[in-house]
Amino acid sequence: MAIPQDTNDGVLPPFIGSTPAQSGDLMSPYAATSYEVVERFALTHERIAILRGWLAHRSALRAAGFARGFQWIDGSFLETRPPKDIDIVTFLYMGNPSFADSGQAWQARSAQGQLFDRAMVKAAFKVDAFFIDLLEPPEFLVTVSRYYFGLFSHQRTTMVWKGMLQVRLEDNGSDAIANILLEQIASVLPPSAPETATPSLFGTEGIDDAS
Repeated sequence: MAIPQDTNDGVLPPFIGSTPAQSGDLMSPYAATSYEVVERFALTHERIAILRGWLAHRSALRAAGFARGFQWIDGSFLETRPPKDIDIVTFLYMGNPSFADSGQAWQARSAQGQLFDRAMVKAAFKVDAFFIDLLEPPEFLVTVSRYYFGLFSHQRTTMVWKGMLQVRLEDNGSDAIANILLEQIASVLPPSAPETATPSLFGTEGIDDAS
């Protein structure tokens, strides 16, 4: 399904319809492709720069071997207010099926530590990055997922309930055409295009502008 239209509060709806007690695809986080994210949110040069960074970070993760999983997208980037970055919670496998075992996964992560350091990723890619290992014990996964979902499904100041997006990490084909679309949009967007209403991720450092 297409990415839902914004609510009157300028956010994605937490669910579609009259009640959240319905099919999962009508509830946040909504499944989307990277192409759909670009198509919907590449509205200004500032947003285009953020999307370039996000797509580059996704590509770098796959190149380092972290090619399976999915990402939750939220924060001001999905809202009508001007974003500084894009908030991403990446659910990946520190072991099989991305790697033969956990030892190889942690070796790869150590070798590419800059891709997992929150401050470095934000500076280099404009991504506020958080990570969850899908091979952690089930009870821990429930706890940490609940934390992020509770954090990112409400605005920090207004407490407005809002929706998120979910994008597969391994969708390299969609990323390729998303990059093409991004540059096409950038080439025709007026240089001074203002930020306008959008039409239509447990970090120990604390959350800055995460929600």
